[in-house]
Amino acid sequence: MVDPTQQREPQVFVNSGATELPDDFIRHLVWGLTDIGIFNVFIDRDEWWGRDLNHIFTCIEESTIALAIFSPGYPETEWCLDELVKMKERANEKKLLVIPIFLNVSKKDVRTFGGEFGERFMEMRKRYTDYKYDPFRIQRWETSVMTISRMEPSLTWEAQSSNIHLAEEIIRAVKRELDMASDPGFSFPSEFSNESHPKMTIGEVFVSAFLAAFLFSLFIAPKIFTTAKWLLGFPITIVVLHQLYCALAQQNRRAPGA
Repeated sequence: MVDPTQQREPQVFVNSGATELPDDFIRHLVWGLTDIGIFNVFIDRDEWWGRDLNHIFTCIEESTIALAIFSPGYPETEWCLDELVKMKERANEKKLLVIPIFLNVSKKDVRTFGGEFGERFMEMRKRYTDYKYDPFRIQRWETSVMTISRMEPSLTWEAQSSNIHLAEEIIRAVKRELDMASDPGFSFPSEFSNESHPKMTIGEVFVSAFLAAFLFSLFIAPKIFTTAKWLLGFPITIVVLHQLYCALAQQNRRAPGA
């Protein structure tokens, strides 16, 4: 496959959502990227207003690198999560390099929907479920967060650190990725494969566990319990359901460096 970075001028898309990015950080980021030859930088907080999703998706499709800046307030806007879904799709197609950045939030909280990040995501999920009734969209959000947050290289930054230093770290990471991509022998990292080992969402985990428990109670429990099989089979079904749910959920949450 032809490397997309060989076909067009490099472009960076910045996905930050409700994250408040300081002006000095944005200035140094844009200036620094310009210095290394990237003249097209799109920041979603600027590009979103007055535009529709198709315009944003086009910007993502035209980009060679995307920065996903996770923060405690990141999940507060649904369009930001929709951008992340599109970024994941392009990454799976090996047409986009994504660098996750953890700003004032831990990798573990993002990957497992814990802490303040998890609370805000669940609030968004509840609002969306209550009023818009689109569970598949919510599942795409969950899968995209879990997938993108596990990609490498990644950067972690805390509030007391300098915004300028963060911009410089991002610029260096972008330059390294572009330099690697320009190598004729370059191949995308395994995280960008077309989900040869896809992560299950919590909803998919529950459905799989319920199906397994149902089949157990239907075909296996009656052969074991000849008397009062429903009385005994029902609690066993619940136990199997709970154990499968916990095991699969724990597997989903495992990640290097979490």
